Amino acid sequence: MSELDLPRDLLLGAATSSHQVEGDNRGNDWWAWEQRPGAIADGTRSGEACGWWAGRAEEDLRAAAALGHDAHRMSLEWSRLEPEPGRFDRDAFARYRQILEAARAAGLTVMVTLHHFTLPEWVARLGGWTHANTPLLFEGYAERVARELGQGVDLWATLNEPAVLAWMAYAGDRWPPGQKSLRSAFRAIARQLDGHARAYRAVHRVLPDAQVGLVLNMPRFDPADPSRRLDRWAAAAQDWAFTGAILHALRHGELRLPLAPVRRAAPSLRAALDWVGLNFYGRFAVRFDPTALDAALGRHVQRPTVARGDNDWGQPSPDGMVRQLERLAALDVPLYVTENGTWGDDAHCVAYLESHLAAVAAAARRGLDIRGYFAWSLVDNFEWAEGWETRFGHFALDRETQARTLRPVGARFGEICRARRR
Repeated sequence: MSELDLPRDLLLGAATSSHQVEGDNRGNDWWAWEQRPGAIADGTRSGEACGWWAGRAEEDLRAAAALGHDAHRMSLEWSRLEPEPGRFDRDAFARYRQILEAARAAGLTVMVTLHHFTLPEWVARLGGWTHANTPLLFEGYAERVARELGQGVDLWATLNEPAVLAWMAYAGDRWPPGQKSLRSAFRAIARQLDGHARAYRAVHRVLPDAQVGLVLNMPRFDPADPSRRLDRWAAAAQDWAFTGAILHALRHGELRLPLAPVRRAAPSLRAALDWVGLNFYGRFAVRFDPTALDAALGRHVQRPTVARGDNDWGQPSPDGMVRQLERLAALDVPLYVTENGTWGDDAHCVAYLESHLAAVAAAARRGLDIRGYFAWSLVDNFEWAEGWETRFGHFALDRETQARTLRPVGARFGEICRARRR
């Protein structure tokens, strides 16, 4: 064990995602969405982002390794690799090979996510994740990526946060396509799970020994007043709709309400995980409110909380994170914390990091099979509908000059990473 009693073999690093850092991702649904007036809270666009596609990825990965990181989680942009149905771009594959080779040269174990929220425009026009063919299209994309890039990838993630995408893009109207339909949201989750199972098997067809997993966002939904039955009911309803139904499907190979109108077998989901990732930001205190028809009759009333405008990341809760890791342990596969972080003043960010890493260490001591921790995020990036004002980066980014400046939270994380090697 080392500082904070972290296991010495625990992978430590940071995470990024393609659209948020690469820049000029003009072929996906998000680029078009950003151009709509009022779509982004602060009025910005992703633009050149962090310049990764233009060559900045390599320097950021070297900087991470110099701090002491030994792993990095990144994603690939489907719209770059398959800009038209069935046409794959050799130059895009070559660029990703350069990035993966730079990570390997820096000594980083690489986790690659195949789909981090964005879809090629041609898939979005079909109906995105509500269309019956999208899981099949995703399977074909996954198999081609495994053939082209497999030698540079250590860990594979099929999808990032299927429930978040469904709620923001299909139940809500802040992400594309903004359908505002609960039926569409639950259909999108079910089809994403089908896509996951298909991609899992596609990667294994090409790379039999690959380690392939799925990344879930799992905030805690706790009753605001545990003594009130209606608060308990509202919290349980939100947890089932967002998390519980997905865990049931993965564990039992069965879709239940609200993911299917009637109980339906989904045997392909069983044994379709070599590991599972937890993205955790905070907990919600749920108070029953009969007027909250769009939120399972529950309002989030936790204070303090990390929020901006319409988006609430919840109340920091190291214990809540451990409780969610314990739930995932029932899937009987290795665990990774694939995103964890906050934004705000420096002292808050450092305290958040230390408390959540200490919780990971305590959970490992109790026997949970936790293999890695990835902080969100390596560098300030485009945070979807919030734009650039919610700055999670361990490195601050000057968007005008593209200069990076190490923040105290990044320096502290580097100290912890380096101390583990002593």
